[in-house]
Amino acid sequence: MTSTDHSVILLILKALEGRGAERMVTTLARAYIDMDYDVHVLCLEDTMDMCLDSRVHYHVVPYNQPLFNIETEQATAYKQVAACIDEYVLKNIGIPELILTNIYKVNWIMAYSDLPNIVNVLHTALSRQFQEKLATMPAQTTTHLKMVYGAHPCSCVSEGARQDLLTLIGHHDHRTRTTTIYNPCDVSQIQQLASEPFSIKEFGLTDKGYIIHVASFDAMKGHRELLLAYAKTGRKLPLVLVGKGRLEDEIKQLAIELKIEDKVYFLGFHANPYPLIARAALLVMTSKYEGFGYVIVEAQSLAVPVISTDCPFGPRELLPQKNLVAIDDIEGLAALISQALDNANQFITPLNRQLLPKHIAQQYLYFAHSTKDIMDENIN
Repeated sequence: MTSTDHSVILLILKALEGRGAERMVTTLARAYIDMDYDVHVLCLEDTMDMCLDSRVHYHVVPYNQPLFNIETEQATAYKQVAACIDEYVLKNIGIPELILTNIYKVNWIMAYSDLPNIVNVLHTALSRQFQEKLATMPAQTTTHLKMVYGAHPCSCVSEGARQDLLTLIGHHDHRTRTTTIYNPCDVSQIQQLASEPFSIKEFGLTDKGYIIHVASFDAMKGHRELLLAYAKTGRKLPLVLVGKGRLEDEIKQLAIELKIEDKVYFLGFHANPYPLIARAALLVMTSKYEGFGYVIVEAQSLAVPVISTDCPFGPRELLPQKNLVAIDDIEGLAALISQALDNANQFITPLNRQLLPKHIAQQYLYFAHSTKDIMDENIN
């Protein structure tokens, strides 16, 4: 067991990939370290697109489990993974004061865990994530989600996502075991990373001379709608796409079909996208749905104008109405892009200071302690 005089925080992920959930984990880990906790990050896969603070203990417990089509077989496999994680944690880490489990697969696995002080963190809206299964197998899917998210208290990264969760799993038993805790935004870290040496000239870009969109190439991120809208603008500035994913080739082909390939720059994934964001004239988020919308607060941290689709469930809690446009409104998005470029200062919005990492870290501790107290009262 790790010997330490400090209380232990454990953050569990599938892998340290370059998405919002992983960004939240690395930011929170640093916050708890600064609060004098002994912080551990445990992953099921040894993938590191994101960098961890060197003071954080990093663990991999590989699950090496096949994916089964039948839920009961998958559950049996996941029970074995949970048992392995429990054994590993107790032997090598100890009993954490707080365990935050991130991403549905990990939430499902840890539903079978016997470790204390677990909180599920939901980074998206379940009704959207499971839209197809809820349409084809509503009763079975709902029962499964109630099992996964009824096992431990749940924190959602936006109030919209929490209400969505309660609609699915029911209000009566779960209202006191759910809360909304926004993702942390480490302004000083983002500003420091943004100031690192980085040549945008090598990409043929100039300072404040481009529009930026940062997201993995996934259907929910709305690249197609973004390109269709951008093609309807005057295209005064090039459009820079940062990210990687399975739909990248398809989006490249669309740019060719729209005859805008010379104005759309595909820059791939960047572990540190902040120098690119900081120098942009405008950041655009075009998601179909989000749990939170991390790039919005990152743009706010860097005083970059930002506009977004008014998608469920995060942007409307982070931005004023004038910065939002309806999903799939191509004409409206094109008009808003043009308006934001012509009146950039009107689309710079301040960051909510309650999103600073220490505040968010304390909220998780308070929620874990309060739900534990309620459960102890119910037992007694």
